[in-house]
Amino acid sequence: MSNTDSGPISGLTERLKGTAKQVAGAVTGNEDLKREGEMHHDKAEAAAEAAKLKADAEREENKAELVAREQEVEAERQRIAAEAAAERREDEIERERLVEEQRIEAEARRREAAAEQQAQAQQEALNRQDKQAAIERAKAEQEAAELKAQAAEAEQHAELLDPDNVEARS
Repeated sequence: MSNTDSGPISGLTERLKGTAKQVAGAVTGNEDLKREGEMHHDKAEAAAEAAKLKADAEREENKAELVAREQEVEAERQRIAAEAAAERREDEIERERLVEEQRIEAEARRREAAAEQQAQAQQEALNRQDKQAAIERAKAEQEAAELKAQAAEAEQHAELLDPDNVEARS
């Protein structure tokens, strides 16, 4: 007669059966019955030991699962931390890129303004030179006109003084 249940009630039942058979075997002198009773006791102890070992194994398995889960959680935490660090670095790189672009744009605007200022100064210098040249040309033209007038006067005076002209006039 075999009972596959190994719970505490089954173990108690096996012990009671074993004790009853041992007593009955001792009273009747039946060694087989007495040995069968001892076997029931051994079976109950083996079942209790198996239950204890099974419980220990389940505890160890639960511990191992807990350790594995903790390791998974730690690995996930580290992965998330690494992703967060990577995102922060990417954000920092983007900020640095934007700052550099702004610096470059400001430098380009400054250079453009300086170039415009220089071009404007050159244009103003050219305008002043043009005005000065116009003034000098006007003076030169005036002097040339005065010299022409003086030359014409001198020519008239020379003609008056020319002896050939004097006889022709007389």
